[in-house]
Amino acid sequence: MIIPAILEKDFKNILNKVELVKDVAKTIQIDVMDNTLIKEKTFTDIYKLKNINPEIEITIHLMVDDPIKYIRKLNGFFIFNKGKIGNVSTLITQLTEDKNQIMEFIKLAKNSGYKTGISINTDQDTSLLIPFLDKTDVIQFMGVSPGKQGNEFLPEVIDKIIDFKNKFPGVETLLDGGVCRDNFSSVVKTGVDKVVIGSSIFNTENPKQKFIEFSNLFEEERKTAHGE
Repeated sequence: MIIPAILEKDFKNILNKVELVKDVAKTIQIDVMDNTLIKEKTFTDIYKLKNINPEIEITIHLMVDDPIKYIRKLNGFFIFNKGKIGNVSTLITQLTEDKNQIMEFIKLAKNSGYKTGISINTDQDTSLLIPFLDKTDVIQFMGVSPGKQGNEFLPEVIDKIIDFKNKFPGVETLLDGGVCRDNFSSVVKTGVDKVVIGSSIFNTENPKQKFIEFSNLFEEERKTAHGE
């Protein structure tokens, strides 16, 4: 499955990008940075995501120092229904050294009605994920140094995913960042379940068509890998 990634400072630009792929994409991912964990700032008023087409499922990737703050903001804003934005399905946080914070994030997000995920950078050891694997829903591997779309792909993530899939075949996985036509085949052959693509979709003349091309190619590569 291909998931278009949107990283923008202005909500209007988010809406514009959603409009470009709304007819073909079932899920989009919106990246959120607040100049804490990563020294970049994007759109952060995530309660506004309720205004996005309700037929599109949204994953929010919180690349922030305090992801719990964002869940609490939602719970405070939606005071009568405890914060669940209808079309937001999943909240992903970055893997940090603060194990207690991650556990609390997972608990609070699930109590609010969301699936959860943990995103791991290429230079982090996957053994750090083990305490969370039976508590969270998805593991996201970063294929770039996070911060902005268009960063260079880090090929070492390929072996990292293969090793993880061999050890934990039942865990759903995503790869986010740096994926393009040149490395796409190698990415899919890792067995990763979903691929998150930003600039290689949106920085084209026809993002809708490019999404369709990647989706078709994903299915073809999966069949080839499984000998179908």
